[in-house]
Amino acid sequence: MMKVNLQLFAEKTERATPRHRMEARKDGRIARSSDVTTAASLVAAVVALHFFGGHLYSALWQSTALLLSQGTTGSESLSLQLPLLMSIGGTILSSLIPILAVSLLIGLGVGFAQVGPLFTVKTLLPDFGRISVLSGIGRLFSARSMVELVKSAVKLLLIGAASYMAVAGAAAQMVMLDRADPVLIFALIAQAAGTILLYVALLYIALAMADFFFQRFEFERSLRMSKNDVRDESKRFEGNPLIKRKIRERGRAIARRRMMQLVPQADVVITNPTHYAVALKYDAKTMHSPQVVAKGVDETARRIREIAIAHDVPIVENKPLARSLYQLVQLDDYVPAQLFGAVAEVLAYVYRLRNRAL
Repeated sequence: MMKVNLQLFAEKTERATPRHRMEARKDGRIARSSDVTTAASLVAAVVALHFFGGHLYSALWQSTALLLSQGTTGSESLSLQLPLLMSIGGTILSSLIPILAVSLLIGLGVGFAQVGPLFTVKTLLPDFGRISVLSGIGRLFSARSMVELVKSAVKLLLIGAASYMAVAGAAAQMVMLDRADPVLIFALIAQAAGTILLYVALLYIALAMADFFFQRFEFERSLRMSKNDVRDESKRFEGNPLIKRKIRERGRAIARRRMMQLVPQADVVITNPTHYAVALKYDAKTMHSPQVVAKGVDETARRIREIAIAHDVPIVENKPLARSLYQLVQLDDYVPAQLFGAVAEVLAYVYRLRNRAL
């Protein structure tokens, strides 16, 4: 007896079918890396700073100088300076708007490029099945949680490394800050901040690319199906193969019975003589060409010949014509032009035989 390893039908070893992918997408399960979006936003912010940084620098310097020139003696002075603080905040915010807008638009664009047009409310609905202490502990120590923990640590290291490189590059200048002009101090700090942002963006790109491929790998693995899943999906959407086969067999049987009922109405049956049989009907008043009303091979051909003999339908042996008609002309179709000459000769012969009989 052949042994079947049932474990193969339980393991998820098969690639997801298109229908399974579609269902996952409807449920909001997609391959998406938030780090790619963040990296794109950071790079966009760096580029936007190159074009709009002058306005932001000027607004920050003027606001700082204005604050330093104002003295505060207590809460009353602070309340009196509240309009001034709001004005300064508005100035800085207006300078930040172009940078933030560019960063936001690029981030949204990259996010859309990853996901495409998708709207679903299933991700917003509460999943009470996830409210479980055991499942929560399992998720806490899962491989994905470990990866996210490593990613968070790497991000902190990136920020630290970028800050160190930026500060180290300006270390020689920072030593002289105690005797430098305030304008120079402010410019050096702004330059260091921009350098930190640039280094973080560049390093984040490498992290984002690694996360992108990891998310794609994890998504594909989560969509894998077992052989049993594939079989069940096929049954659910395409029907049981056994039932479909029985339906096809029944349909062929009905078509065969209908075809045999038309053989007595045929004008001639052209045979091979035993392998092929094609029954033709022709009415010059209503048909532009003879019509194939029945055809078959082997057992079906034998049955067509028996019915033809029983109803006195002429049988003509023409091996090449019978084979051509069977292969080129479908049931209920009309004889094509390239075969009409040979069929016309057979019909003329049949009509001569009928006239002699009369």
